[in-house]
Amino acid sequence: MANPFNQFFQRLFGTEQESKTKSPPVADSVTPETVPAVENVLPVVVENTLPPLAVNTTVVPAAAATQIVEINNATPSTEKLQIWKPAIPIDTLFFDWIMGYPGEGSVADTEQKVLQALYGLLASDLNDAVVVPRMPSVIPQLLASLRNKSVAVHELTRLIIKDVVLVGEVVNSVNSALYNPADRISSLEKAVIMLGEDGLRFVIAKVAFRPIINLSAGPYTRRAAPHLWLQSEKCALACHALSDHKENNGYDAFQAFLTGLMKNVGLIIAFRLLDQECEQPKFRYSAGFQHAMASVAATLSYRIAQRWDFPPTVIQALQQQAGGRKAVEWTALGQLLHDADLISKMRVLVNQAQLSRNDQQLKSGLNPTMADCFDNLNTLQAYELRNVSTNG
Repeated sequence: MANPFNQFFQRLFGTEQESKTKSPPVADSVTPETVPAVENVLPVVVENTLPPLAVNTTVVPAAAATQIVEINNATPSTEKLQIWKPAIPIDTLFFDWIMGYPGEGSVADTEQKVLQALYGLLASDLNDAVVVPRMPSVIPQLLASLRNKSVAVHELTRLIIKDVVLVGEVVNSVNSALYNPADRISSLEKAVIMLGEDGLRFVIAKVAFRPIINLSAGPYTRRAAPHLWLQSEKCALACHALSDHKENNGYDAFQAFLTGLMKNVGLIIAFRLLDQECEQPKFRYSAGFQHAMASVAATLSYRIAQRWDFPPTVIQALQQQAGGRKAVEWTALGQLLHDADLISKMRVLVNQAQLSRNDQQLKSGLNPTMADCFDNLNTLQAYELRNVSTNG
């Protein structure tokens, strides 16, 4: 039986996507025989430059080792892109915050136990519904209808009404300040007309990803999931906003939006595994553990995107976030995702009083476009993006 996510994204991006270059394969040629003991992984100062998986004495099964992918297998960019390196350790501050800060408890034993489980997960079948939930059946049906230009409004309404969450998102969207109707719109059919095809795509994408991000399990996931969803949505919005100012090399603004939503999928799965492996609700961890967990989570995100048949440019951008032994040859979308991820984390941390908005270093190195994105990220909504049609 076909994977529902494969069907979803085939319909989302259209049949023309299938004729393009296929997704970069997982490299089976890289087969390190061991995984690092976390205490020997050196902390990295530069944001998002994750430590290599150095050889040590903790043995990993060969099947898991084949899943540890070197970033240099991605197709090189045609130009050297410079990424922004924040003066403040944004990734570390954000990770500490969603973890609830390091607590008392074991260090090496717990870290090694979690990392062994994470590498085991990389060797597993990521299509397993236990790891990644299935998408509601209405979503692929609705996206297929949206690609049909002759579809009637009443047909779209009939499909949307099957999903109560989708109904709520559509109605709330048209009652936002952007549309500012004289009277609140409660008619779903009228809301569909006002949003138009592009607006519906953004709303559907957000609704489709929400159950993946908001998985509830143990204390780590319950604490992290709401924050990760908030940051994921802002990252997607930042990706879209920044894409307006980029020379888009092989991707469009909606693909950038989806790439931002996809960024944290691997991390939320890693938190679910953390719930399974850790009995204590908090534990003290090293900087090396944080970087290793982030790298594995990024690898999970791009491998899941690969299995879901995302466009190659999206898969490659996600793959580049995992770091590696060699310097990353950034693509335009990979650079954009890196910047949007950090900007959205900054925005969330400032909103939650974890960073001061008056910190002189906060915007150090940001160009005017990125600074403007940070300043306005709170006011953006998925249905308020520039290419949303209000003409029905």
